[in-house]
Amino acid sequence: MKTGTRFSANLILLCFVFVMYSPCPANAQSFEPLNFEPNRVLWSDLSFRAEKTVVDVEVDIRLAPYSTLEFESIWRTYPQRVPLPTVCQGVYNLEVKRIIDYIFSRPVRLWNQVLFDPQNANSFYRVRLRRGKDDIERAYWFSGEGVHRLRRMPRVKAETSLDPAKWTDVRTSFYPYDLTRLGCPQVVDPMLLIYLLSAAPIDREGKILSLCVFGKQQLHRVTLGYQRLESLEVDYSLKSGEGTVRKKGKLDGRMVTVKSVPLVSDKKNAENFSFLGMHEDIAIYLDPQLRIPLQVSGRIPTVGLVTLKLSEATLKN
Repeated sequence: MKTGTRFSANLILLCFVFVMYSPCPANAQSFEPLNFEPNRVLWSDLSFRAEKTVVDVEVDIRLAPYSTLEFESIWRTYPQRVPLPTVCQGVYNLEVKRIIDYIFSRPVRLWNQVLFDPQNANSFYRVRLRRGKDDIERAYWFSGEGVHRLRRMPRVKAETSLDPAKWTDVRTSFYPYDLTRLGCPQVVDPMLLIYLLSAAPIDREGKILSLCVFGKQQLHRVTLGYQRLESLEVDYSLKSGEGTVRKKGKLDGRMVTVKSVPLVSDKKNAENFSFLGMHEDIAIYLDPQLRIPLQVSGRIPTVGLVTLKLSEATLKN
């Protein structure tokens, strides 16, 4: 073998070994800094409904600017000191209310709130409250080094009817991460996927967005894949300053698939990624003109495949 050929072969082998055993993840450089256009988001309220033989699901979403003073006040409620993040573009508030009504048990009500930067979708703070079964409240404060969590639960059954602030089973936790090593330009909350698809200045087949998304206790690599246009059966009310119009019939929607892979974690068993309670086969269908989600589908454990259909949308004034 010639010297030049032997050198090339050795070089290829060294590169392979470096990729296989490098301490940094191979996908660390694949996350692009995100820059969204809040003005592209035309809606302020969305409502979805799904009906199955054993369960009905209702989802209501509200998006609005949030007071900076109130944001700073919330930040100081964590028992330990967490540095206040720099807010350049203001703060937006996304609220998601879900009701899961099982045929043979009482409804489960879930309320989520996310405070975030509308320009890059960087999450600052979120709350997850579940009532009706296994009542629990989790509040999260995001920082550059990790996520601080305050968890509250009723200590005894008599506390269940009280305001969550009065629940006495309280625990704080911290979930560290190294965003530089992972290549994450920002950390996004799962609920913000609806906002991202409306605010992203893209809508073409074949485009892929990779995001660093924090679930309950760890980061996930979430990939949004823009797929083909599909004909959907729609039936919803569209409200605006000019009145209410009913949209009924066939409408093309851009299919966007949602895939997830847990990033580096010291957890023995990596957690499942969840979006609106869905864990697998998640797809969002977007109206290419109004950029409103028309339909969300996916598999919910113990329930199966669920399709949430848009029932009402309100445009911003």
